[in-house]
Amino acid sequence: MKLRSLFLTFWLLLSASCLMVLPAHADDDVAEAQLVSDVDAPRQKGKKKKKDKSSRAEEAEKEEAMPAVLAALENFKVHNARVNPKAEIYIYLYSASWCGFCRECMPVAVEQYKKMKSSRKAEIILIGGDKTEKEAVKYLKSYKLKAPGIMFDALKATNFQGLPSCGMPGFPAVTVVTRDGKMLANVVGAAQVKGVLTNWKQYAGVK
Repeated sequence: MKLRSLFLTFWLLLSASCLMVLPAHADDDVAEAQLVSDVDAPRQKGKKKKKDKSSRAEEAEKEEAMPAVLAALENFKVHNARVNPKAEIYIYLYSASWCGFCRECMPVAVEQYKKMKSSRKAEIILIGGDKTEKEAVKYLKSYKLKAPGIMFDALKATNFQGLPSCGMPGFPAVTVVTRDGKMLANVVGAAQVKGVLTNWKQYAGVK
């Protein structure tokens, strides 16, 4: 009996000591987890800062890489259609509904613009000489020319410096420029305008 009592007492003491030790280990685990979290926190912040810096750098690079023509067009209200950002050349077409010679050129512009849209190598930007944007859009739609346009008066307000290589403004007139604004052609008059529009492929490098 004494031996059994001693054994029972010893077993109870051993169990109690184990119960006392377990919370200590649990506390150690929590402390260790907290320590790991504290160590990782600065690393996570560092990664976030690097990511933010990388994003800003990418945005700045995109802005720097934007072609001169597209960058300039952001300062104008473009109507009727979106500008093709992938074009190799941009054709400023000075035209207005009140100009008989301009209207004479429009069928050629429409025919060639379909080919430009198909190749995506060239884009016409109509510089409308009508009094209002509504009239300019109506003029384009009357010929079913789905090209983007800006108003002549808006360009004139910049002293013709708002677009790179604006050329010699006139009605009708055409100025062909590269993405970076280098002038390739500049003509005034119906016959000359139709000639440049018909031969746009030689400026865009399209066979």
